[in-house]
Amino acid sequence: MSSPTRFRRLMSAGLALTLLTLAACSAPTRAIAPSSDPEGGVNAIDAAASIRPITAIAGRLLEPLALAGLTAAPSQIVTLESGEVRIEQRLLDSAGLELLSAQSTTSGDLRTISRSSVPLGGAVMRETALVSRAILHLASLTLPLGSGTPVVSAVGDRRVVTWGRTVNGVAVPGDGTRVALSVSGALVGIAIDEAPLAPAPARTTTAATAKAAALLLLPSGAALSGTPKLGWVAPAIDAGDEEDLSAPRELAWRLRGALADGTPFELHLAAGSLALLGWDWAR
Repeated sequence: MSSPTRFRRLMSAGLALTLLTLAACSAPTRAIAPSSDPEGGVNAIDAAASIRPITAIAGRLLEPLALAGLTAAPSQIVTLESGEVRIEQRLLDSAGLELLSAQSTTSGDLRTISRSSVPLGGAVMRETALVSRAILHLASLTLPLGSGTPVVSAVGDRRVVTWGRTVNGVAVPGDGTRVALSVSGALVGIAIDEAPLAPAPARTTTAATAKAAALLLLPSGAALSGTPKLGWVAPAIDAGDEEDLSAPRELAWRLRGALADGTPFELHLAAGSLALLGWDWAR
């Protein structure tokens, strides 16, 4: 059994993190002219009418941008790797350089904000102060606050405040609300990830039953470690190691272990039927 690097789930979070930490949008999987999308039937101009104008977003920032001399570029349709369609807006300066970008769903929900040229310096805030500043940024943009206790991580010269997403007490890996700040609390970007979820099974099997089922699937010399945990995961294509990001997340038992040569893995079994959903080698 080979050890392919399975980063597709990480790419979802990584895309948002790159957007935040570098303060620039990653190149979309697909971007077309703002007039129409013949395949998906989505018209960017019509959809843009339901979303918040980027000039209004700029005006609500805690460090509002001076709008004089700035130009809003035509809205674009972008399609993410998961298949989700978003409307992207950009605010440009007189030289055509991007100062602010935002992506919204076609129903008008703001999903990402990215600012360019944010100063790196300033007084370094404590973590508690950074969390408070992140909450203020979300509130100023009337975005929902994350639930639970946030985690503050250092990414280069940025600080990222992350609220992980949970549904009925079960984590949705890669999802959540991330607010990237300078060390002094200036907003760099925001990303809100909420993957669609499949209905939960009517009955969830026990952790012990899931472990017994997983043992039957292990290759010779492999062993499980730790306690099985529930999580919302993307099913893999043909139950392999490549996630189908276009499919809703399913409630699954996540069981960790290692192959005979020490290669770590995580096995995903459907929480209700114990069907094999896939293997994860990225640990």
